[in-house]
Amino acid sequence: MNWQTRIIIIALQTTFLAGAVSAKDIYAMIKSGEIEAARDSLARLSTARQRDGNYLFYLALTESGAGKGVELMKAALNAGVAAIYREEINLRLAQYYLLSRKYDNAGEILGEYGASFENGKFTPDVFRYSVYLDEKNRRYEGAIRQVDRFLLQYSSEDYSQWGLVDKARIMMEFDKKIAARDLLSKLSREKSGPGVAAALYMLTLDAAERQRPDDAVFYYNLLREAYPSAVGLDALLDRMAELNSPSQREKSADQRTGTFYSVQVGVFATADNARQLAKQFDKYGHKVELTTKKISERTYHVVFIGRFDSYESAAEFERTIEAEHDDVYQVVAR
Repeated sequence: MNWQTRIIIIALQTTFLAGAVSAKDIYAMIKSGEIEAARDSLARLSTARQRDGNYLFYLALTESGAGKGVELMKAALNAGVAAIYREEINLRLAQYYLLSRKYDNAGEILGEYGASFENGKFTPDVFRYSVYLDEKNRRYEGAIRQVDRFLLQYSSEDYSQWGLVDKARIMMEFDKKIAARDLLSKLSREKSGPGVAAALYMLTLDAAERQRPDDAVFYYNLLREAYPSAVGLDALLDRMAELNSPSQREKSADQRTGTFYSVQVGVFATADNARQLAKQFDKYGHKVELTTKKISERTYHVVFIGRFDSYESAAEFERTIEAEHDDVYQVVAR
């Protein structure tokens, strides 16, 4: 149990000591997703409790509608809520206003947080929200200056990676795409950390937008291998499915230089994952090959299926297995 959970339970136990349902039970309901049961239990408390800011904050946590939850949190501030919850309410309100694109309100709340909680536990998050606010208001130079200060102030791996992701995203919008790709490429090669998946996602999307299917599939495969439950994989898949097929010029070049065609079905950082995928394609009766290639001094493992005499026959097979596996592959000349 983390410290936030303990604090909430202690506060609930104090507030609801006289209630029919224990604070621990109510919190357990919220944590397990039994929101209606938790809300009913809160509703049975005396109306006098409704004047208590802590009560209103707990009630906001059970509210499914973001707008209603925000109104309850505002009411909690006016009714007098514990300091520890005031800080969290400020954070949640800032998140809500940013997501709702109410940037003036977001700026006001972020300013209030900075004035009231100079060394608060959410200060790094608020710092990043301030960077994001500048970005959304198209103050790109100010956003980059802020993110550079963030990177100097927060040197831990997690914060540093998030700072680099923020900087690359701003640079993409600020027409500094080459430098942004360089940052993301370096970050994507880190062994671990919260920014690695974000970097791979952004590189995939950027490659797709530039009509670079080889690069898009390469980064997508690495993202899917390392983070199979990552948010946004399906969206990337849909985006890559829209990529144009190779032009006639590109196919002609392949015909001059390539001796045969294969369908590339995966690129992996680890050989074991490549071998596991290769087994799935044995049933098609085509040669399954595993090779390695080096990119930026790192070795990757590539899975190829088939050796076709023409691009068209390889493309036909590619369409068949894409439909069966609900994935995106590539025809390559070898």
